[in-house]
Amino acid sequence: MAPRRSGSAFRTLAMAALATFGLATTTASAQTTSDFARERRWAAEIVPSLVVGEAVTLTTDAGVSFLALHTPVPNAKRAVLLTHGPGLHPDHGIVGELRTQLADRGTTTLSLQMPVLAADTESGEAYRALFPDAARRIAAGIEFLRGRDTRPVAIVSHAMGSAMAYEYLRTQTDAPVAAWVALSYYGDFGDLPAFRFPILDVYGDSDYWGIRGPAFVRAWKLRAVPGSRQLAIADGGRFLAGGEKSVLREVAAFLDALPK
Repeated sequence: MAPRRSGSAFRTLAMAALATFGLATTTASAQTTSDFARERRWAAEIVPSLVVGEAVTLTTDAGVSFLALHTPVPNAKRAVLLTHGPGLHPDHGIVGELRTQLADRGTTTLSLQMPVLAADTESGEAYRALFPDAARRIAAGIEFLRGRDTRPVAIVSHAMGSAMAYEYLRTQTDAPVAAWVALSYYGDFGDLPAFRFPILDVYGDSDYWGIRGPAFVRAWKLRAVPGSRQLAIADGGRFLAGGEKSVLREVAAFLDALPK
């Protein structure tokens, strides 16, 4: 398995992610596109040491090319698209674990490099400017997977990646998506659309307050989405750190329960 890196980048941007939904008190950066140099540095770091899966290059309908890690499984039960947290890469932490271990359980996975800002970005609100690009990357990833299988794709997202996935889902209500697993989603889902697929909302018992606090509101809104539920991971810390095994077990069980 490729090495996992939990470095300072994740910790540095942890608090930034908490401001994702307009709670930042500082003025957002003027940057409106991803830090492509940083994306290239991530690719140079992870691709040569990749053990599980293959690196592929995808292109959005806006002409932006980006890295994705594809782990195909013969006769797969389903396909899952993964999106990572702020400023990170598609093989980082819990997303890296899920992309390989779900494949071990018979699921094809595609983990996307989501748009990132500079490492010294302090305002999570600044990431809002990248949401349109993020949504286009998710669309390109789903198209890639659908080109290899006619079944709808499930999305598993983490932290900032969950905010980006929500942006895609709320603007593409007819997207061929079978389910959405939102890990450490910050906020309360806003005006949750009437999605036609089930949602699993997962957070840690010791997660950030901006994730735990609104959980009861998210749970109330999920009642309107058939098949959806919420789950608190007892050993899950901030952004579910420490609860990876429990998350894998629960995510796999949720996906296995989906109609074939």
